[in-house]
Amino acid sequence: MSDYSADLPDIFNPEDFKFSEPPPPVLYKYMITERVDDVLERNMVRFTHLVDTNDSFEVRKTFRRFAGPKLIKMMKGAVSNMFTPAFIERELKSKMAERGIDLPYAQVKEMFRQQFGMSIEDLLQSQMNGFVGQLLGGLDMVKTPEEFLIEIGSILMCFSLSERWDIATMWAHYGGNHAGVVVAFDTDHDWFKDDKGVSKLQKIKYLDEQNDELFDDLQAAFSSKATDWAYEREWRINTAMKQIDKTIDLGIDKIHLRSFPPEAVHSVILGAKTSDATVEHVRDILKRKYPWAKLQKATPQRMVSAYELQEI
Repeated sequence: MSDYSADLPDIFNPEDFKFSEPPPPVLYKYMITERVDDVLERNMVRFTHLVDTNDSFEVRKTFRRFAGPKLIKMMKGAVSNMFTPAFIERELKSKMAERGIDLPYAQVKEMFRQQFGMSIEDLLQSQMNGFVGQLLGGLDMVKTPEEFLIEIGSILMCFSLSERWDIATMWAHYGGNHAGVVVAFDTDHDWFKDDKGVSKLQKIKYLDEQNDELFDDLQAAFSSKATDWAYEREWRINTAMKQIDKTIDLGIDKIHLRSFPPEAVHSVILGAKTSDATVEHVRDILKRKYPWAKLQKATPQRMVSAYELQEI
Protein backbone atom coordinates (compact mmCIF):
# COMPACT_ATOMS: atom_id res chain seq x y z
CA MET A 1 0.00 0.00 0.00
CA SER A 2 1.41 3.40 -0.95
CA ASP A 3 2.04 6.25 1.46
CA TYR A 4 -0.77 8.80 1.35
CA SER A 5 1.12 11.59 3.12
CA ALA A 6 2.12 13.52 0.00
CA ASP A 7 0.01 16.54 -0.92
CA LEU A 8 -1.62 16.86 -4.28
CA PRO A 9 0.11 18.85 -7.01
CA ASP A 10 -1.04 22.47 -7.19
CA ILE A 11 -2.66 21.83 -10.57
CA PHE A 12 -4.99 19.20 -9.10
CA ASN A 13 -7.58 20.16 -6.53
CA PRO A 14 -9.97 17.29 -5.73
CA GLU A 15 -12.61 19.69 -4.47
CA ASP A 16 -12.83 21.28 -7.93
CA PHE A 17 -14.61 18.33 -9.52
CA LYS A 18 -18.09 19.52 -10.51
CA PHE A 19 -19.77 16.91 -12.64
CA SER A 20 -23.25 16.66 -11.14
CA GLU A 21 -26.41 18.65 -10.55
CA PRO A 22 -26.89 20.69 -7.35
CA PRO A 23 -27.47 18.53 -4.26
CA PRO A 24 -30.78 18.22 -2.38
CA PRO A 25 -31.24 20.61 0.59
CA VAL A 26 -30.41 17.90 3.14
CA LEU A 27 -28.13 14.86 2.98
CA TYR A 28 -27.81 12.14 5.60
CA LYS A 29 -24.93 10.34 7.32
CA TYR A 30 -25.70 6.93 8.81
CA MET A 31 -23.44 5.94 11.72
CA ILE A 32 -23.06 3.60 14.66
CA THR A 33 -23.40 4.96 18.20
CA GLU A 34 -19.63 4.80 18.75
CA ARG A 35 -19.23 7.64 16.24
CA VAL A 36 -21.62 10.03 18.02
CA ASP A 37 -18.99 11.73 20.17
CA ASP A 38 -16.54 12.27 17.30
CA VAL A 39 -19.20 13.69 15.02
CA LEU A 40 -21.59 15.58 17.30
CA GLU A 41 -19.43 16.36 20.33
CA ARG A 42 -16.13 17.04 18.56
CA ASN A 43 -17.52 18.11 15.16
CA MET A 44 -15.30 15.81 13.14
CA VAL A 45 -16.18 13.46 10.29
CA ARG A 46 -14.09 10.76 8.71
CA PHE A 47 -12.66 11.06 5.20
CA THR A 48 -11.54 7.81 3.58
CA HIS A 49 -9.15 7.20 0.69
CA LEU A 50 -10.98 5.71 -2.26
CA VAL A 51 -8.71 2.66 -2.22
CA ASP A 52 -9.73 2.02 1.41
CA THR A 53 -13.53 2.17 1.16
CA ASN A 54 -15.66 -0.91 1.76
CA ASP A 55 -16.21 -1.31 -1.98
CA SER A 56 -13.47 -3.63 -3.29
CA PHE A 57 -14.01 -2.19 -6.78
CA GLU A 58 -14.24 1.48 -5.77
CA VAL A 59 -11.17 2.19 -7.88
CA ARG A 60 -11.71 0.44 -11.19
CA LYS A 61 -11.10 1.10 -14.85
CA THR A 62 -14.01 3.33 -15.85
CA PHE A 63 -12.63 4.32 -19.28
CA ARG A 64 -10.40 2.55 -21.81
CA ARG A 65 -8.22 5.46 -22.92
CA PHE A 66 -7.57 9.13 -22.26
CA ALA A 67 -7.68 10.42 -25.82
CA GLY A 68 -10.42 9.42 -28.21
CA PRO A 69 -12.49 11.16 -30.88
CA LYS A 70 -14.29 13.36 -28.35
CA LEU A 71 -11.15 14.81 -26.75
CA ILE A 72 -9.43 15.24 -30.11
CA LYS A 73 -12.47 17.10 -31.43
CA MET A 74 -12.55 19.31 -28.33
CA MET A 75 -8.86 20.18 -28.63
CA LYS A 76 -9.04 20.88 -32.35
CA GLY A 77 -12.07 23.07 -31.73
CA ALA A 78 -10.13 25.01 -29.11
CA VAL A 79 -7.27 25.50 -31.59
CA SER A 80 -9.71 26.70 -34.26
CA ASN A 81 -11.28 29.16 -31.86
CA MET A 82 -7.86 30.54 -30.94
CA PHE A 83 -6.27 30.78 -34.39
CA THR A 84 -8.81 33.10 -35.97
CA PRO A 85 -7.87 35.16 -39.05
CA ALA A 86 -7.78 38.30 -36.90
CA PHE A 87 -5.45 36.64 -34.37
CA ILE A 88 -3.13 35.36 -37.10
CA GLU A 89 -3.01 38.75 -38.80
CA ARG A 90 -2.24 40.53 -35.55
CA GLU A 91 0.53 38.12 -34.58
CA LEU A 92 2.10 38.01 -38.03
CA LYS A 93 2.16 41.81 -38.34
CA SER A 94 3.79 41.99 -34.91
CA LYS A 95 6.54 39.54 -35.96
CA MET A 96 7.07 41.40 -39.24
CA ALA A 97 7.46 44.69 -37.37
CA GLU A 98 10.01 43.13 -35.01
CA ARG A 99 12.11 42.09 -38.01
CA GLY A 100 11.70 45.36 -39.92
CA ILE A 101 9.67 43.78 -42.72
CA ASP A 102 7.54 46.43 -44.39
CA LEU A 103 5.17 44.61 -46.72
CA PRO A 104 1.38 44.82 -47.10
CA TYR A 105 -0.29 41.96 -45.24
CA ALA A 106 -2.27 40.99 -48.36
CA GLN A 107 1.01 40.54 -50.23
CA VAL A 108 2.43 38.34 -47.46
CA LYS A 109 -0.69 36.16 -47.53
CA GLU A 110 -0.34 35.72 -51.29
CA MET A 111 3.30 34.74 -50.88
CA PHE A 112 2.27 32.03 -48.41
CA ARG A 113 -0.39 30.76 -50.81
CA GLN A 114 2.08 30.50 -53.68
CA GLN A 115 4.74 28.83 -51.52
CA PHE A 116 2.56 26.25 -49.72
CA GLY A 117 -0.48 25.95 -51.96
CA MET A 118 -2.88 27.02 -49.20
CA SER A 119 -3.74 30.08 -47.11
CA ILE A 120 -1.70 30.92 -44.04
CA GLU A 121 -4.80 30.23 -41.92
CA ASP A 122 -5.24 26.74 -43.38
CA LEU A 123 -1.52 26.04 -43.03
CA LEU A 124 -1.44 26.92 -39.33
CA GLN A 125 -4.66 24.98 -38.67
CA SER A 126 -3.20 21.92 -40.39
CA GLN A 127 0.04 22.13 -38.43
CA MET A 128 -1.69 22.66 -35.09
CA ASN A 129 -4.20 19.86 -35.70
CA GLY A 130 -1.34 17.52 -36.48
CA PHE A 131 0.42 18.56 -33.28
CA VAL A 132 -2.76 18.02 -31.25
CA GLY A 133 -3.18 14.54 -32.74
CA GLN A 134 0.41 13.56 -31.88
CA LEU A 135 0.18 15.02 -28.37
CA LEU A 136 -3.09 13.35 -27.44
CA GLY A 137 -2.11 10.10 -29.11
CA GLY A 138 0.78 9.79 -26.67
CA LEU A 139 -1.21 10.38 -23.49
CA ASP A 140 -1.81 6.69 -22.81
CA MET A 141 1.91 6.05 -23.25
CA VAL A 142 2.84 8.51 -20.49
CA LYS A 143 0.42 7.01 -17.95
CA THR A 144 -2.15 4.28 -18.48
CA PRO A 145 -5.73 4.78 -17.29
CA GLU A 146 -5.11 2.04 -14.70
CA GLU A 147 -2.06 3.84 -13.28
CA PHE A 148 -3.88 7.17 -13.29
CA LEU A 149 -6.96 5.83 -11.48
CA ILE A 150 -4.93 3.99 -8.83
CA GLU A 151 -2.91 7.14 -8.18
CA ILE A 152 -6.06 9.26 -7.85
CA GLY A 153 -7.65 6.62 -5.60
CA SER A 154 -4.60 6.71 -3.33
CA ILE A 155 -4.74 10.51 -3.03
CA LEU A 156 -8.43 11.40 -3.14
CA MET A 157 -10.38 11.20 0.14
CA CYS A 158 -14.15 11.31 0.47
CA PHE A 159 -16.91 11.88 3.02
CA SER A 160 -20.05 10.05 1.91
CA LEU A 161 -23.70 10.88 2.55
CA SER A 162 -27.04 9.61 1.29
CA GLU A 163 -30.03 11.33 -0.29
CA ARG A 164 -32.40 9.52 2.10
CA TRP A 165 -32.66 8.68 5.79
CA ASP A 166 -35.18 5.86 5.32
CA ILE A 167 -33.21 3.18 3.46
CA ALA A 168 -33.56 -0.05 5.43
CA THR A 169 -30.34 -1.53 4.02
CA MET A 170 -28.40 1.57 5.07
CA TRP A 171 -29.77 1.36 8.61
CA ALA A 172 -28.72 -2.30 8.71
CA HIS A 173 -25.23 -1.86 7.22
CA TYR A 174 -24.15 1.57 8.48
CA GLY A 175 -26.61 2.47 11.24
CA GLY A 176 -25.75 -0.31 13.67
CA ASN A 177 -28.72 -2.46 12.61
CA HIS A 178 -31.12 0.35 13.59
CA ALA A 179 -29.34 1.02 16.91
CA GLY A 180 -27.30 3.93 15.55
CA VAL A 181 -28.17 7.42 14.38
CA VAL A 182 -28.43 9.47 11.20
CA VAL A 183 -27.07 13.01 11.17
CA ALA A 184 -28.79 15.28 8.66
CA PHE A 185 -26.56 17.96 7.09
CA ASP A 186 -27.64 21.24 5.52
CA THR A 187 -26.04 21.20 2.07
CA ASP A 188 -26.55 24.95 1.68
CA HIS A 189 -23.97 25.59 4.39
CA ASP A 190 -20.71 27.17 3.26
CA TRP A 191 -18.76 24.09 4.42
CA PHE A 192 -20.13 22.27 1.39
CA LYS A 193 -19.28 25.09 -1.05
CA ASP A 194 -16.21 26.56 -2.69
CA ASP A 195 -15.05 30.18 -2.56
CA LYS A 196 -17.49 31.08 -5.33
CA GLY A 197 -20.48 29.62 -3.50
CA VAL A 198 -20.75 26.55 -5.76
CA SER A 199 -21.46 23.21 -4.11
CA LYS A 200 -18.50 20.83 -3.81
CA LEU A 201 -20.81 17.84 -3.37
CA GLN A 202 -20.68 15.26 -6.14
CA LYS A 203 -23.47 12.83 -6.95
CA ILE A 204 -22.35 9.25 -7.44
CA LYS A 205 -23.31 7.72 -10.77
CA TYR A 206 -23.98 3.99 -10.86
CA LEU A 207 -22.84 1.96 -13.87
CA ASP A 208 -21.01 -1.26 -14.66
CA GLU A 209 -19.73 -0.70 -18.19
CA GLN A 210 -16.58 1.11 -19.33
CA ASN A 211 -16.62 4.24 -21.44
CA ASP A 212 -14.36 4.43 -24.47
CA GLU A 213 -12.52 7.59 -23.39
CA LEU A 214 -12.17 9.86 -20.38
CA PHE A 215 -14.30 12.68 -21.81
CA ASP A 216 -17.22 10.44 -22.72
CA ASP A 217 -18.49 10.93 -19.15
CA LEU A 218 -16.34 12.74 -16.57
CA GLN A 219 -18.77 11.95 -13.76
CA ALA A 220 -18.55 8.25 -14.57
CA ALA A 221 -14.74 8.49 -14.64
CA PHE A 222 -14.34 10.14 -11.24
CA SER A 223 -17.62 9.83 -9.32
CA SER A 224 -19.14 6.44 -10.04
CA LYS A 225 -19.70 3.03 -8.48
CA ALA A 226 -21.03 -0.30 -9.68
CA THR A 227 -24.80 -0.66 -9.85
CA ASP A 228 -24.72 -3.07 -6.89
CA TRP A 229 -24.36 0.02 -4.70
CA ALA A 230 -27.17 2.08 -6.24
CA TYR A 231 -29.38 1.62 -3.16
CA GLU A 232 -27.05 3.95 -1.20
CA ARG A 233 -28.12 7.04 -3.21
CA GLU A 234 -24.70 8.47 -2.43
CA TRP A 235 -23.24 11.97 -2.61
CA ARG A 236 -19.67 12.88 -1.70
CA ILE A 237 -17.43 15.75 -0.82
CA ASN A 238 -13.78 15.17 -1.73
CA THR A 239 -10.62 16.45 -0.10
CA ALA A 240 -6.87 15.88 0.14
CA MET A 241 -4.58 15.14 3.07
CA LYS A 242 -3.67 18.80 3.52
CA GLN A 243 -7.29 19.53 4.57
CA ILE A 244 -7.32 16.79 7.22
CA ASP A 245 -7.25 18.09 10.81
CA LYS A 246 -6.47 14.90 12.71
CA THR A 247 -5.18 11.41 11.92
CA ILE A 248 -5.52 8.48 14.31
CA ASP A 249 -2.91 5.79 13.60
CA LEU A 250 -4.26 2.32 14.41
CA GLY A 251 -1.30 0.50 12.91
CA ILE A 252 -2.98 -1.42 10.10
CA ASP A 253 -5.40 1.44 9.51
CA LYS A 254 -5.48 5.22 9.78
CA ILE A 255 -8.56 7.28 10.54
CA HIS A 256 -8.49 10.74 8.95
CA LEU A 257 -10.80 13.34 10.49
CA ARG A 258 -11.80 16.79 9.28
CA SER A 259 -13.74 19.29 11.35
CA PHE A 260 -17.03 20.86 10.29
CA PRO A 261 -18.99 23.81 11.73
CA PRO A 262 -21.90 22.88 14.04
CA GLU A 263 -24.20 25.08 11.95
CA ALA A 264 -23.95 22.53 9.13
CA VAL A 265 -26.05 20.06 11.16
CA HIS A 266 -29.76 20.17 10.33
CA SER A 267 -31.18 17.46 12.62
CA VAL A 268 -30.49 14.03 14.12
CA ILE A 269 -32.56 10.88 13.56
CA LEU A 270 -32.41 7.97 16.01
CA GLY A 271 -32.82 4.38 14.95
CA ALA A 272 -35.68 2.20 16.13
CA LYS A 273 -33.31 0.19 18.36
CA THR A 274 -31.22 3.09 19.69
CA SER A 275 -30.66 2.56 23.42
CA ASP A 276 -32.18 4.89 26.03
CA ALA A 277 -28.67 5.85 27.13
CA THR A 278 -27.74 6.93 23.59
CA VAL A 279 -31.01 8.83 23.22
CA GLU A 280 -30.29 10.86 26.34
CA HIS A 281 -26.65 11.38 25.35
CA VAL A 282 -27.61 12.73 21.93
CA ARG A 283 -30.36 14.87 23.47
CA ASP A 284 -27.82 16.42 25.85
CA ILE A 285 -25.37 17.19 23.03
CA LEU A 286 -28.08 18.81 20.93
CA LYS A 287 -29.20 21.02 23.81
CA ARG A 288 -25.65 22.23 24.38
CA LYS A 289 -24.30 22.52 20.87
CA TYR A 290 -27.22 22.35 18.39
CA PRO A 291 -30.26 23.96 20.01
CA TRP A 292 -31.85 24.54 16.58
CA ALA A 293 -31.59 20.88 15.53
CA LYS A 294 -34.58 18.54 15.82
CA LEU A 295 -34.22 15.16 17.51
CA GLN A 296 -36.34 12.57 15.73
CA LYS A 297 -36.86 8.82 15.75
CA ALA A 298 -37.41 6.51 12.76
CA THR A 299 -39.88 3.73 13.51
CA PRO A 300 -40.51 0.97 10.91
CA GLN A 301 -44.12 0.52 9.90
CA ARG A 302 -43.92 -3.13 8.87
CA MET A 303 -47.28 -3.48 7.14
CA VAL A 304 -46.59 -0.60 4.73
CA SER A 305 -42.79 -1.06 4.36
CA ALA A 306 -42.08 2.54 5.38
CA TYR A 307 -40.70 4.51 8.30
CA GLU A 308 -42.58 6.91 10.51
CA LEU A 309 -40.54 9.92 11.64
CA GLN A 310 -41.48 11.33 15.03
CA GLU A 311 -39.98 14.23 16.92
CA ILE A 312 -39.01 13.29 20.49
